Amino acid sequence: MKNLFVERTSKMRKNACLNLVLVFILWGVFSSVFAQTGRPYEGPDDPAGDIQAERVGFMNGNNVYLQFRNTTELSDCCDKGYWVSRWPADYNGTKMHDGIASLIGARVYLDQDSLPITDLDLLGSSTIIDTLYYCQSSYRELMDISDFTGTLEWALYPVFGYFNVAETTPAMSNKSESWPPAGWPARGDELKWPGVWNGRFGLGEFRADLETYYVANDAQDQEYLPVNNNHKGAHYYPRPGVLIGDKNPDVSIQKGLPWGGIGIRVEVRGFQWKNPEAADAIFFEYNIANISDYDLAEMYFGFHIDNAVGGEEHTGADDIAYYDESLAMCYSWDLDGVQVGGGVPGIMGIAFLESPGIPDDGIDNDKDGLTDEKRDNEAVNFIDPLSDPNFDLAVWNEAQGIDDPADTSTIRWHWDADEDMDWHDGLDLNGNNTYVYFDTSTNTWRLEEGEVPGDDVGVDGSSPFDLDYPGPDPDGSEGNHRPDFVEGIGSEPNFALTDIGESDMLGLTSFKYNLDWGTYGPNHDENEWFWLVENPKPFDEYLDDPRNFVENFASGIFKMEKGRTERVSFAELHAFDALHEQSGPPFSAPALFKLKEVTQNIYESDYQFAQPPLMPKLKATPGDGQVVLSWDNIAEKFTTEPLLGNINDFEGYKLYKSTDPFMADNKVITDGFGTPSLIKPIFQCDLVNEKKGFTDYGYRNGSGYYLGDDSGIQNYYIDTDVENGRTYYYVLVAYDYGINEGDVEVGPSENTYTIDVSRDESVNAISQNVAIVTPHQLAIGHKEPETQNLDYNNSFGKNTIQPEVLVKSNLKNNNQYKVKFEVDTVTTDQIIFNSFALSYRNNGVSVYNMTENNALVYHEDEDNFAGSNFKLFVDEPNSTTKIVRYEFDTTKELESGVFEGIRMRYRVPTLEAQWDSVNSGWITGNSDIKIHYDWAAENRIFPFDYDIVFTETLQNESQIRAPQNIVGVNNELIFNSNLLFGEPLPFYVVNRSLKDTLGNPIHTEVIVQDLNGNGQYDMMEDRIYVGHLNDLDNARGTQKNRFTYASFGFDFKNVTSEELLPKPNDVYHVTFLRGMITSDSITFSVNVPDDIDKSEISERMDDIRVVPNPYVMVNTMEPAVANWDRNQSRRLMFTNIPAQCTIKIFTVNGLLVDEIDVNNSTENRSSEFDLNSDANGTAFWDLLNKNGLEIAAGYYIYHVKSKLTGDTKTGKFAVIK
Repeated sequence: MKNLFVERTSKMRKNACLNLVLVFILWGVFSSVFAQTGRPYEGPDDPAGDIQAERVGFMNGNNVYLQFRNTTELSDCCDKGYWVSRWPADYNGTKMHDGIASLIGARVYLDQDSLPITDLDLLGSSTIIDTLYYCQSSYRELMDISDFTGTLEWALYPVFGYFNVAETTPAMSNKSESWPPAGWPARGDELKWPGVWNGRFGLGEFRADLETYYVANDAQDQEYLPVNNNHKGAHYYPRPGVLIGDKNPDVSIQKGLPWGGIGIRVEVRGFQWKNPEAADAIFFEYNIANISDYDLAEMYFGFHIDNAVGGEEHTGADDIAYYDESLAMCYSWDLDGVQVGGGVPGIMGIAFLESPGIPDDGIDNDKDGLTDEKRDNEAVNFIDPLSDPNFDLAVWNEAQGIDDPADTSTIRWHWDADEDMDWHDGLDLNGNNTYVYFDTSTNTWRLEEGEVPGDDVGVDGSSPFDLDYPGPDPDGSEGNHRPDFVEGIGSEPNFALTDIGESDMLGLTSFKYNLDWGTYGPNHDENEWFWLVENPKPFDEYLDDPRNFVENFASGIFKMEKGRTERVSFAELHAFDALHEQSGPPFSAPALFKLKEVTQNIYESDYQFAQPPLMPKLKATPGDGQVVLSWDNIAEKFTTEPLLGNINDFEGYKLYKSTDPFMADNKVITDGFGTPSLIKPIFQCDLVNEKKGFTDYGYRNGSGYYLGDDSGIQNYYIDTDVENGRTYYYVLVAYDYGINEGDVEVGPSENTYTIDVSRDESVNAISQNVAIVTPHQLAIGHKEPETQNLDYNNSFGKNTIQPEVLVKSNLKNNNQYKVKFEVDTVTTDQIIFNSFALSYRNNGVSVYNMTENNALVYHEDEDNFAGSNFKLFVDEPNSTTKIVRYEFDTTKELESGVFEGIRMRYRVPTLEAQWDSVNSGWITGNSDIKIHYDWAAENRIFPFDYDIVFTETLQNESQIRAPQNIVGVNNELIFNSNLLFGEPLPFYVVNRSLKDTLGNPIHTEVIVQDLNGNGQYDMMEDRIYVGHLNDLDNARGTQKNRFTYASFGFDFKNVTSEELLPKPNDVYHVTFLRGMITSDSITFSVNVPDDIDKSEISERMDDIRVVPNPYVMVNTMEPAVANWDRNQSRRLMFTNIPAQCTIKIFTVNGLLVDEIDVNNSTENRSSEFDLNSDANGTAFWDLLNKNGLEIAAGYYIYHVKSKLTGDTKTGKFAVIK
């Protein structure tokens, strides 16, 4: 039977194709009758849609979780539960609808069975007219079915070329592997932008947090073609001479048949934003092009929404709804407010947004003051809007909310094709028609000084502010000072394709509740026409009869010329307004209405909203009782916000943690209505910039966003609040500070994230800011990596470091590192004239990998530092001077960011040199000496190490040429008459930091302050000052051998008797806290042990344990469960095992139940985000036998054997159900 069927179908197709030749010739003869007004379509020449191109994707970029197919169908029914539609997207969420279908209707008139009539004025002159009704869609039910197969739907099918055929999903903005590897279809057979996202705004443009993009067409619809016996008379060929399979000979269905349907191409984009203000909404935009050879005289676009608020498994017929015409939105809710499984389901709103435009009827259809605006016209003339006959100033002002009809403050001269006057030229100061130059030193494009590109960025849409900006457009459209658009390539911002305002939109013309969905569906073409666009009562309002119903939106009737593209769009919105507690209209849904305002703003901003910072890449390293999380700094460095003139508005990071993949257990921060809406972070850090506390703008349902407390940025976190063996889900988000300028208020935006969970709760994929990790102890026999060979290399400075391993997988074994501290100034004081006088402070630290040619691997300074390592310093020495800078915090131990797997703790003990009272003291001897170091800053220029050496004989080593005044304690000027120079003394002072030419410590100068005025040194009454002499000449002549500022002073005035004075050979050491100098360096290396300690394996086999033991019904370390069947994946853990071993499980009778081969090496990872390593000391058993069946309760024996040593451990455990 199968062969007969194939043969019959093949013959019919061959005969049909032969007949097509004559038909196509006749159509060419009569083409003059058609009165075409359109133009050829200039976009991609796509192949016919194909069932083999169907892919399923999931929009999971915010609180709305939605399955979609690249056929245009959204969600599904009826046993799929909340895995196809869920809000909110966590364990508390429930299904919201059973499906949404796009409806593209056309009424085609034929003369003499097959000659299209595209001019309705010609209908009266035709003698035999056939009327064909089309409703092009793709849906799970009520579709036209092929007479040949009985199963093939005549529907919209996706087109190859817009996704990677090796992947299972349509193209998603957050999955580069889903993009077509060779590039995106452009014009005709051309491709564009391989390896780069094809965003709504162009090359690499990510304006939404999550976006999908796909294309479908109706080529497979053969309903009104001769191969279908049901229509032997009237036949419509939208693209004469074009056959299915011409472009793609490998098409899997209906190859060789004529291109069917009405010849439409449907380009779909879905958008989501994570910003709390928009996190409960999802948008879908449909660009529908007439790629046929004929104008389509009568069209409508619409949507079919099958409600299921609270889940269809409940009663299936307890939803009611209300349509608000002023909002163009219908909202529905569950009558009893109880969802499947219990709980309150919330409500769903469907907001109709964009509608098709009519560009040539001479009517201002959307009442915006502009008549017949369009998106595909070329900018030719620069015009004054007041001289434009298609511009009405009074109506324009009314639409803008301006009371004065003659106000001209919002209009300006503009290019004629930019009808709404919102395209902005760039600032090209030098007039060279470019805003950038190529910097060969950095191999990057840079903006020319003072220039701003505005919207004049070229048709690829990429601007110099973009991270991967490729340079000026080769076609010259960038920098030519006029708006540009090329179909199939793109258009500049605020113009043509990107500008929703450049369309004279028809608006929503019909909204109906479909209570008899079996009569009105896509396969009931003529009924659909009447129901949606020719019903004498086009708008329904309140559906108060609880039932299972469908909502239908439509916009029509309009003419669609060939080659033209029109749009339709909607948004799905959700809130927790308690409508089930209200008795009747009017209904109060403040949260939903506020969300509709935000949704409308996003739509009117051309589907743009405040963008979060660039997404950081999170890395997690499991440890014993801890998880180390680290991330890059791309968000800090390269974020730009288009709505703020492309400035960097990065503010901070938040780290979220959960024990379930829906991040539900920490979603405890509520909004103003008491609804849990935000996840509580376990860690937050932010810039030190006075932007802190809760925002008082951009409220989300009455609640502000916490910006942090000026803690400083940190790029790692160590989580010690974990249990070994339990799986944790971490999400790192970068956030900005929002927008609060004038009347524009938008709350802070943070990154979205993806944890793609299957129905069995396994994780399919994660985004780069997510880590899934199970902490564990180290496997027996493995050694932890370490840093070693710490060497200060006789550094002068007193800064200290302590490197430590954080991210094991990033370590570079046996690499050596060098740490150097930056020096602000190293100078010879202009007054002192001494070659070794030091006046400096440390203002940065750098780490170099010496093994890799001294590559810089880490750097901090006052402009870029980790955490609160630097603090703000403000000094106003006088009324006209204010010093503001950031400097090292000397009061605490500092922590670097993570570099090559290493974190460095370090201390900068002082910014300016000061006496170190803790480490100064007697090396030999013990007397009550008092050190003086409390006067002018100039004495800090000699912060060396000194020894005061006491002798039996008197010493006189003074080289001072003549008496002089000096500065003493408390900045007191001491005249030379009170000083003794060259006095013989029972001690001398050496500078151990400086050496003479023979390598010996140099002797320093000492001066006696004769406090008792008797002209001689009295040890118990006078004071000594220690310092250095000038060794340089100054501008006034020779000044050598003059005493400079004192380094310190000392006396013995507290000594009560001569017996307590120092004795010969006693030594007192004076040292100073001081920063590092340029010649200082500290080095260390990294050691990663690569061998296993077999002796430890033998010694510790008895440490192996089973957790929990006994296993009683459930294990708290098992993954959380969301599915309704409660068929939880079970988990039993073996701890303290050697990495390479086998675990066998037996019944008490000795029957083998299961065997586990433990070798968790990187090669054996189950997925790219499996963070287990060969050092993992734990293994899990799923309580299934080797045949995959669940085990019985009872006692079991386990046997663990090391593959390396042969050592074994046998034990038992119990399972209680």
